[in-house]
Amino acid sequence: MGMATQAYLVAYNAGCLAGWGFALFTALSVVAAGDGDAFSRLGGVWAASGQTVLYVQYAMALEIFHAAFGLVRSPLLTTALQVTSRLWVVLLPVAGAPCDVGAGWATGLMVLSWSTVEVIRYAFYLSALLLPKVPYPIFWARYTAFAILYPSGITGELGTAFAALECAAVAPYHSAIWCIVYMYIPGGPFMYMNMVGNRKGAFKKRFAKPPPPPRGCAFPLDKKGARSTSAPNRSAIAAAIEGCGARAAAAAAKCRGCKNWRFGYASHVKALVRQGAYAPAAALGSAKAGLAYLYEAFEFVDKDGAATPFGQALSSGATVSGRTLQSAVVKGAPAGGAKSYDVPYDGGWHPSTPKPPVATMTGAALKSQLERWVSGGVVERDAADAIQWTSDFFAGGGSLSGAHFVLIGAGSAMGPCAKLLQLGANVVAIDIPGSWGKGGPRPASGLWKRLFGMAQASPGGSLTVPVTKGFKQTSNVDALAEAAGCNLMEEPREIAAWLAEWVATLPRTARVCIGNYTYLDGELHVKLALCADHLIATVLDAGAKRLSRPPACAFLCTPTDAHLVPAAAASAAEAAYGGGLRSLGLEKLFNLLTMGAKLKPNVCKPVETAKGPSSHMVDGLSVAQGPNYALAKRMQHWRAVVAFESGHVASTMVAPSTATLSVIHNKTFAWAYGGMPTFGYEIFKQETTNAVMSAVLVHDVLNDAGPKHPKNRAKFGVDNALKLFASESVHGGLWRSPYTVDSLGEASAGIYFFGLAKPYLIAAGLAAAAVKYLA
Repeated sequence: MGMATQAYLVAYNAGCLAGWGFALFTALSVVAAGDGDAFSRLGGVWAASGQTVLYVQYAMALEIFHAAFGLVRSPLLTTALQVTSRLWVVLLPVAGAPCDVGAGWATGLMVLSWSTVEVIRYAFYLSALLLPKVPYPIFWARYTAFAILYPSGITGELGTAFAALECAAVAPYHSAIWCIVYMYIPGGPFMYMNMVGNRKGAFKKRFAKPPPPPRGCAFPLDKKGARSTSAPNRSAIAAAIEGCGARAAAAAAKCRGCKNWRFGYASHVKALVRQGAYAPAAALGSAKAGLAYLYEAFEFVDKDGAATPFGQALSSGATVSGRTLQSAVVKGAPAGGAKSYDVPYDGGWHPSTPKPPVATMTGAALKSQLERWVSGGVVERDAADAIQWTSDFFAGGGSLSGAHFVLIGAGSAMGPCAKLLQLGANVVAIDIPGSWGKGGPRPASGLWKRLFGMAQASPGGSLTVPVTKGFKQTSNVDALAEAAGCNLMEEPREIAAWLAEWVATLPRTARVCIGNYTYLDGELHVKLALCADHLIATVLDAGAKRLSRPPACAFLCTPTDAHLVPAAAASAAEAAYGGGLRSLGLEKLFNLLTMGAKLKPNVCKPVETAKGPSSHMVDGLSVAQGPNYALAKRMQHWRAVVAFESGHVASTMVAPSTATLSVIHNKTFAWAYGGMPTFGYEIFKQETTNAVMSAVLVHDVLNDAGPKHPKNRAKFGVDNALKLFASESVHGGLWRSPYTVDSLGEASAGIYFFGLAKPYLIAAGLAAAAVKYLA
């Protein structure tokens, strides 16, 4: 932040603090000195403080410009909504002056609540600008006082609105006031729970133990000696855009100039897709440039704290653990006869039906459900065909005995490990060291015991795991579980060397696939993805030299990303939108009331290409997930593009929104999931997603006639490698929904809550009708 910017922000926040402080002082003076009961004293607050509140509240409109021009790290739309949501209320006492709307106790309560909140907030901002650390009393008040002041403020706002509804002078605006009042039903709980989440995160961050010195894969040091994430993240996307060629130079420069990357990254990720889609060479050049930047800019910090560029460290002796790895193998049960492919399913997930599926589908039942998913816009036709192919493959006596799947993050909730072992595959499992957490409530050895149990029950399958060289193979599950595993972010070179040795032991006819199923929050996801990328590149290279078929790579792509999509999906989304006039126009009204921020049409302008017709893109990005998540996923796209263009099958599967524990523990996500079926979504249960996506994976690896195989690119129209992500998608409805996923969360949560309240509203209406009739 420049000195001029900081000086301006200090002056602005100090002025707002003084203004709100004066409003609070005058309000408290009236309440303390007035006559009568508390309600009557509150009724005199607006007359004393109202003019000041008008001035400082409208001064807050400048915060929209602060966010727009990157002066503060706040999302523009959120800031605009928060500021403008008050402006209508503060005008009611003015417009309703002939009826003394401002003389009610509710308006006084509103002013007291607002001024107290703002005094605390601006004191917090000012302290953050001037002091190394915000004093604890101010910090505590910032993240605690809302528990009382939010409900009291909302009560005052609604009370003021209802007073205005009784005023004839405000009659022309009664309909608008009612519409806004109804928005408090979903908006109030959402805002309150959002602050609860912010409080939890702020306290966790303030009292977190200092992180240990970095070891292993690390973000590069900046000029201040810190390992920030925004600048490298932005530079990686900019480098990838530049890799698209001279035509993309302006887009790359715009990306590098983005100041508020945390909330501005999404537009540049979409620009990256558009530039890469222009020509096949642009997509490949982009992927190579993005990966090259990461390998050159990121660092590897060894056991002594010495930092080396990540790519260089992989070919040197840089190490943290200093160990060498070898294989330990857990064999399965004897192979049985023909297998049937079953998919657990008893409907989509909803807060009212959260338990795992109690039924399974196979054969004709599975085929019928696939057709229902396709007709409902939940699954694309080619994805249903891939799942059906796998079902038919096993029904016809097919076997995975010659297939080997390397799973990075084998214990992942979204990974295919359990299903593959159930089908008799040979799995190489890479996950955290089993020695972690030993003696604690949740030792990592438990993960390995679970995997070993699956392997032992596998009909003809096997599980290969890394252990320290010299470890003696044992039937003692406890000992093996503690010895198994590796630290991906600290041992990428050692794991890659072990995998290369493992490839050398395979028969030349083996089918091999390596997939990344890792996930961690924030910057750790990026570092995991980079280390996993090195393992994938190693196996692809080693296998291409040894095996008769080049190995495949696999990625479980998120639907909340920017992808090229089939023309049919784009047309379906446009048709579903239909001008936004669904639900008797209520959805369009919600869009207008949020100034276009919510329920935005899920329609992107066509993507220009060098030859032939335009392509189509879906904007599934969710800004809340953050730029680190987007970069980690983009890294997987880049590797898939490079691998595909090098002759490897790239199983790039778009998975549906899934109710995993890590997602639905966040109540706001669970509430939104509860209402999203209204907009064409089906939220999948974890068990269903595992089975469905494993079926697509098996198809891609075993079916040489599939769309993910480079030799079939002409047949399936994959003239640009980015079109890999347009095929075999199980997006759960996102591609064909009328609205973008990032703009329907609040409406979905509101619909869910309305569904909960509907029986009570009907009962209340019937009771009111009965009372009126009896009267």
